[in-house]
Amino acid sequence: MKIKKILTVLAIVVLVGSCDKGYEELNVNPTKPTQLDPSTKLTFVQLYTGGSSYVAYLFWNVIHLMQNIQHLNNTSYVSFLYKEGNTHQFFEEQFSNTVKNIVDLEAQLEASESPTVATDLAIARIQKVLIFSRLTDIYGDIPYSEAGKGFLEGIRFPKYDKQSDIYADMLATLESSAAILNAGGASSYGSADLLYGGDVLKWKKFANSLMLRLAMRMVKVDNAAAQAWATKAISGGVMTSNDDIAYTKYENSANDGGPNVNPLTKCFTSRAPTQVKISKTLMDFMKDRNDPRVSVLFSTVDGDTDPALQFGQDINNPERGVANSKPNINIFGGSGVVIYDAPFFFQTYAEVEFMLAEAAERWNLADGDVEGHYNAGVTAAMEYLALYGHGVNITPTEISDYLAANPFDPTEALKMINEQYWVATFGNGLETFSNWKRSGYPELVPAEVATTLTGGKIPRRLPYPGSEKLNNPKNVEAAISQQGGDGLLTRMWWDKE
Repeated sequence: MKIKKILTVLAIVVLVGSCDKGYEELNVNPTKPTQLDPSTKLTFVQLYTGGSSYVAYLFWNVIHLMQNIQHLNNTSYVSFLYKEGNTHQFFEEQFSNTVKNIVDLEAQLEASESPTVATDLAIARIQKVLIFSRLTDIYGDIPYSEAGKGFLEGIRFPKYDKQSDIYADMLATLESSAAILNAGGASSYGSADLLYGGDVLKWKKFANSLMLRLAMRMVKVDNAAAQAWATKAISGGVMTSNDDIAYTKYENSANDGGPNVNPLTKCFTSRAPTQVKISKTLMDFMKDRNDPRVSVLFSTVDGDTDPALQFGQDINNPERGVANSKPNINIFGGSGVVIYDAPFFFQTYAEVEFMLAEAAERWNLADGDVEGHYNAGVTAAMEYLALYGHGVNITPTEISDYLAANPFDPTEALKMINEQYWVATFGNGLETFSNWKRSGYPELVPAEVATTLTGGKIPRRLPYPGSEKLNNPKNVEAAISQQGGDGLLTRMWWDKE
């Protein structure tokens, strides 16, 4: 579906009054709306949830997070590894664009008398949870209850809420929103909804699937609450196939740096052949298991996907050579190949199946069928790659052969489930990073520079931006105090030993 390019920023019309009675009407343009349509705002928000600029995405996701969890070795950018440079990008980008507009959309719908307002508002609130869950999982305590209310309520310097409080509210919001959608009302968004085209059933499944993700985050800090929310999510109905995946498809627009083109593939497209290499950690894991995804996710610099030609680059090797593999330039772009309109995934059905497998292992939920959900997760993780197009197709035979050669081992259930989650979320560094912190899998060895930069450890979060410390110092200082620090190794509420 073509996305209509948004060329202007959302505007607020300020009515300027006259000092003379009776002349107020002359100062108002009767053809100019005082509010944009909610569907237009939703489109804007969904595009910016993916990222307003590929440059920002390059620094916080590709250079930092995807290196941290060793999907990539960024060669010429290896100097950023385990350092705080450019860790502010995600915070500043999302709060300045996405947050303030989703909060504005929510307020507009709360005041609306539209016959579809209940459903439209429920969808907007699920989108809001997606936005804030990504932010808090990177930074920990963040502005939440007062965020985005500079214009609406004059709150220019929002307080930072505790992550535990943010999670409690997000989960309650997902529960209430899913209940509203379960009633079956219609949405007015239609094709303006870039994730699901206004499909209420798919939004309900996404709400419960997102609830399951948040529940699993809490297993170390509050196992009882994690189990309770996972139970609610599963009983409410989570994703059941790759048709339910939450993703956006972008435009094939060569002159657009964002937000109308995929920020991940734009990052790969804009890098030289000697940059952005596949980590040896990931490559060896997959090749050791004869994973058919090797020929889908990886390629040589000239686009050859023969598995025998794929080699990963050691995390400690900063050389800018061309020999080692890149993300497959045929579907991700790079080395002169341009892919702007690839899909951008927020949550996949494969992730849900792996979480169901873990819930079955931990609490005997999801019918207690750990192996069944694990196998379904691996299958979905291989099949959904077809959404990238360009002839990607892993056959049922290849999948069954892989599962037969690498059978599920109940004695290593959590390890196998979360290692596959690690592979399945390639490209979504934020989700991979969060799940690695939560689960401890895969067991990664820090790069050598960690000895001097981070005490021999892989980072656990991104620090707050300097702009916040300059403009909102009182609230930032309070957040740092209540969180116990603001370093790369500071552990947030749910990230316990």
